[in-house]
Amino acid sequence: MLISPETIERVRRDNCFDFLRYLFAFSLILVHFCTLTETEQFWVISGQTRVKAFFTITGFLVVYSYLRHDNLTTYVGKRLRRIMPAYVTVVLVCVAAGLCFTPVSPADYITDSQTWHYLAANLTMLNFLEPSLPGLFPGHYEEAVNGSLWSMKFEMIFYALIPIIIWLMRRCGKLSVLTAVFAAYIAYRATFDYLEDHHPEVALYSAVNHASFNTMAYFFSGMAIILYFDLFCRHIRIVVPLCIALLLLLHCADVYVLNYVEPLLFSALLVSVAYYCRPLNFLQHHDNISYGLYLYHYPVIQVLIQAGLHRYNIWLTLALTVAITIALAALSWRYIEKPILRRS
Repeated sequence: MLISPETIERVRRDNCFDFLRYLFAFSLILVHFCTLTETEQFWVISGQTRVKAFFTITGFLVVYSYLRHDNLTTYVGKRLRRIMPAYVTVVLVCVAAGLCFTPVSPADYITDSQTWHYLAANLTMLNFLEPSLPGLFPGHYEEAVNGSLWSMKFEMIFYALIPIIIWLMRRCGKLSVLTAVFAAYIAYRATFDYLEDHHPEVALYSAVNHASFNTMAYFFSGMAIILYFDLFCRHIRIVVPLCIALLLLLHCADVYVLNYVEPLLFSALLVSVAYYCRPLNFLQHHDNISYGLYLYHYPVIQVLIQAGLHRYNIWLTLALTVAITIALAALSWRYIEKPILRRS
């Protein structure tokens, strides 16, 4: 048994993962707002930090969900119901709304191959193949309709990996599998760090080294913590100061070797906050619309930029971005996500 019933019960206790989801969702809105409006970044949490947190939380909670039910059919059904209805809706809404904002005639917009390529690429989570729609957002900092969707393909890949990894752990032991995974990650990073440093003229090495594949380390760090959650909690008073000290050493003294363990240090701190900052638990038993905030904010920003509102008043534009995104996320939760989850 990879985690005990006692661990399952302990994980279910009060935590502030909902608060953290909102914190990082709004952080993403602010980061993308500044980027797309070409405004100086004023928010302390970077987009990169949000990505790290997102995959840590995914690794921790989704692995917990799988082990709690331990049924592949149930797991696949729950993941698809949670992710796909809202995701498919936002893709279709963007295509439909594009008719209102594109200078291209409706007939040309509908028959343009780019529209259908966009639909096919985004519905299959390969949005990098066609991120734009005909006539929309030319001259913007980014012309992509919804550039935040890039992470969805990695999330689905990690969802698919969980049953395979759990099966391997039951055959070979969880410590052996986790050790092999992190050894592979370190070898990957070390290899491409070396190639990038010694062959800076080869752009491919840099691209691969900084590819989104690195999110794997945070996902597996979240997984490692849930699998050793009892041990983690018993030694929390040592874990937290040690992680803080090593992260400070990495960022202040530039001890490069610590980059290879930074995902585990970051994830340990994040989970510590989730369980030991009790005043932040107030959102735990309420509906959570953070997924909708993630899905809708980017096209909302793009539309407001196309309207030229940011040139008139940047703060009004930000306020409208947040208000419209919250409204769309709430509607998505109320009429799409929640009914489908309840129906299950």
